[in-house]
Amino acid sequence: MTRFTAPIGICLLFSASALAQEEQIGEDSVSAASAVPAVTTSEAIVQYRSGFFDQFTPVTAADMVTRLPGFSLSGGDTDRRGLADAFGNLLINGRRPSDKSQDLHDILDRIPAGDVERIELVREAVAEFDMRGHGQLANVILRAGAGRSINWSARALYQTRSHRVVPHGEIFLTDRFGEVEVTVGLEGYWNGPEFRQDKTVFNGQGERLRFEDGIDQRRYYEYTPTASIATPVGADGRVRLDVRGEFSNWRRNYTTRVRSGLNPEEVIGLELFTTKELEREGSATLAYSHRLSDAVELQSTAFVRESAWDVGPERYEIYDAGGLKGADLLLLDGASGERALRQQISWTANANHSFDAALEGAFNFRETALDLFFDDGMSVSPVELPVSDTRVEEVRGEASLNHVWSMGTAYSLESGLRYEVSEISQSGDAVQERQFRFLKPSMAFIWTPDGVTRWRLAGLRDVDQLEFSKFASSVNLTDDVAVLGNPDYRPENTWTLEAEWERRFGDDATVSVVVGRDWVQDLDDYIPVVTPRGVFDAPGNIGDGIRNRVTLDWSSNLALFGMSNAVLDGFVEWYDTHVDDPLTGEDRPFSDTAEWELSFDFRQTFPEAQWAWGWDYYWLSDRSIYRARELREEVFTKGDLDVYVETSRFRGLTARLGADFIIEDPSQRERIIYARSRSAGPVALIERRDFTEGARVYIQLRGTL
Repeated sequence: MTRFTAPIGICLLFSASALAQEEQIGEDSVSAASAVPAVTTSEAIVQYRSGFFDQFTPVTAADMVTRLPGFSLSGGDTDRRGLADAFGNLLINGRRPSDKSQDLHDILDRIPAGDVERIELVREAVAEFDMRGHGQLANVILRAGAGRSINWSARALYQTRSHRVVPHGEIFLTDRFGEVEVTVGLEGYWNGPEFRQDKTVFNGQGERLRFEDGIDQRRYYEYTPTASIATPVGADGRVRLDVRGEFSNWRRNYTTRVRSGLNPEEVIGLELFTTKELEREGSATLAYSHRLSDAVELQSTAFVRESAWDVGPERYEIYDAGGLKGADLLLLDGASGERALRQQISWTANANHSFDAALEGAFNFRETALDLFFDDGMSVSPVELPVSDTRVEEVRGEASLNHVWSMGTAYSLESGLRYEVSEISQSGDAVQERQFRFLKPSMAFIWTPDGVTRWRLAGLRDVDQLEFSKFASSVNLTDDVAVLGNPDYRPENTWTLEAEWERRFGDDATVSVVVGRDWVQDLDDYIPVVTPRGVFDAPGNIGDGIRNRVTLDWSSNLALFGMSNAVLDGFVEWYDTHVDDPLTGEDRPFSDTAEWELSFDFRQTFPEAQWAWGWDYYWLSDRSIYRARELREEVFTKGDLDVYVETSRFRGLTARLGADFIIEDPSQRERIIYARSRSAGPVALIERRDFTEGARVYIQLRGTL
């Protein structure tokens, strides 16, 4: 960790110096990076007019929201059950556009930057806006007459390892027919990456058994059609329908040469793996709102989703000098679906108080059928796995009540209470029925002593979505690992308490610190299952744990260093987790949780020359993954650095030339595999693998008509 301390410190000092300069200049001065300064209209809301974003040469509203100081777009958790958690932190003309059929970034990408009049940053709970638990909201206000455009982008990407050029394109058409607004779009994506995997295998005494060098070739394409229609209904109503389809085809060919541990030049075997996967998904959201009066509004939302997939045949063949030693063959198909209906009523009692109450019902299902066979070269025989053919269903209901209280100009309080009842039933290889009930309170208190400082204290109870895939068994042929389905798997739930401090410096610089603690109950991890065939992993709950976290987030102007129109955004997060290991009984970190995570994003624009350049960097510290017979260490090594240069001087187009993954540094993995279990030992094998993708170079064109 020491080698990253100096770069982090330098960047923090770099950012802090810029922030200090902004403070000395004063709030009434115009930042050198701002064509039009932001205007603070109250303690709760900061307005950024469209001219503020000219320095970033935005093409769409998504480009503008991305550069909103101190704000990070959250699309809501669309993987969660039902609709209550699918609402993000974005408003358009004061209304939430988010639902489970459309991604928030995609919605913003369809709005030309020229159609945006201003963006309001809502920093605390106010009666007119429902925060839905978010610390901040971005409210995109469109100019009068907006809503008729064609947005498109096209990209050609060259993959340096596979030497393939793959395309990616999208186009969205928005038009108005009277008061009816229609948007149709199509996105297509093709990919053909090649990965290199080098692996060394040792026995339990550390003696090298063999080398493996593999070429992992993948081919993938996906296309996604979308459509939306919105129209007024009468004088006080509005209806919106969003439809989305997704079709994908994924193929993989993995060839590995096995070499002697004593003589790396000697090839002693060959391993071949082939697979394909087809997936189809469709979803639709119908939302209707009706304003009964200036103070009361009804909102009704219905959602439906269907998906199906076919995996295989997957075949993993192992050869030695004498020919085929054996082969595993896997076939998997499945389907899932969701239905949800939500009814909400919102009442703005006065300028200081607002309430909303909601009822929601949902039905979810997932069914899978997995078949595994072994081919010994003479005959093919089935391999029995428990819970390989099963169907899981859930019926869920939830009632909620939320209150926003604006206590003068400096204080606000948002409080809520949700009560959830669900019944989960499983059929097929495992038959079981269970019921769950959860009371989920929440509270967020915000104090803004002046226009630049904000304190936030929040507490809530959250219940995770059950991953229905964990109720069924699964197999990873390349790692030779089987995970058994667990009919007794329970949802993880968490009590959270966090405090946030945010300070704004001028119009375009912010810094915030969040300190939080999570008390996790029924932690979702892997549990050991002992069968006559050995010790296996199964998803399950390993008890209660603690997660402490500190997050530093900032956005700063770099004029102090002579860099005009330059911004450096940064994010650093630290985790400290504790849970008792179910096998050893010892305290350990949460599985697959990194201690450190950081990212930096730099951009500098030269408006008169109409070009810009920038870079971003992401790094994640080592992670440990604890299994019944295995301990894994995942290492991200030097991280991911991307760079780009772009211009907007040609016929209104924005052209970008960029390179991703330019640090040629492999991710690394070590697997310590035990003969019996991780607690009983002994060590049977140690695998060390380097995984390299190679750099990618691309050219992208974007435009609005």
